[in-house]
Amino acid sequence: MTTDPKVVADYSTETVTAVDGLPLFCRRWDPASRAAASIVVVHGLGEHSGRYVHVGKFFAEAGIRTIAFDLRGHGRSPGRPVFVKRYAELASDVDCVVKYFSGGPTFLFGHSFGGQLVLWTAQHFQLQIVGLIVSAPWLVLANAPPPWKLFAAQKLNGVIPGLRFSTGINSQRLSRDQAHLDSLEDLNLLHKFVTVRTYLEAINAAAEIMSVAAINFPILFAAGDGDEVTSSKAAEDYFKQLSAPSKSLKIYRGLLHELHNETEREQVLSDYVEWMKSILQNRFP
Repeated sequence: MTTDPKVVADYSTETVTAVDGLPLFCRRWDPASRAAASIVVVHGLGEHSGRYVHVGKFFAEAGIRTIAFDLRGHGRSPGRPVFVKRYAELASDVDCVVKYFSGGPTFLFGHSFGGQLVLWTAQHFQLQIVGLIVSAPWLVLANAPPPWKLFAAQKLNGVIPGLRFSTGINSQRLSRDQAHLDSLEDLNLLHKFVTVRTYLEAINAAAEIMSVAAINFPILFAAGDGDEVTSSKAAEDYFKQLSAPSKSLKIYRGLLHELHNETEREQVLSDYVEWMKSILQNRFP
């Protein structure tokens, strides 16, 4: 572990070493007084923790220590961009970061591909957490590619798994607040493509998740019914089937894919905080 004592934009930075030795870049926000809990943030495909600075600050001001890290091949973490040999490598990284920052009650928050990843990880690892927040999870894409593209990807995976293709997602489909999106950190580190291998790994992971509608932790599902990236209906349908110690669902009318970057983001983040506080009160009265 290395620590950078310099505080930038109300956060500190450090690295956590993954199981295979790869250093994972982390941003950390600490409350002014003792933290009531911690939360680890897992970003979406092609993005990074710099797009969650306002989220970390908001949670920290509510008394929750926040850690957002860059997945391997994303942001400031090394690795082949948006490429993973096996999905389990990413899940192991999530588990590693959660363990490193454990000590007191810890939540896990994942958005989009990150939402898919935290669900899969929760089903396959013994996570040291007290609850999950899943935002616009990639279970089913709102506009799934035609079957021939999936067939082509499967063929290419055995020959050139690192082949890149555009996600076709522009910022207008993420949030209605373009000025806010333009103000986020490290915009030059965004990737607007996915590799063949990673795409297929994600598709398979989503199928696995939906085949096992059970999670061993309290969970909050959140989605916008205006989402044009991932299917809010698929998320809602999965939620209805899901078995969990406790579960809550928030569908935000008219909001797009990135709820935490929408014009109503303060309300969304406040809802997340209130849910975490309710879990803490029930678990630690």
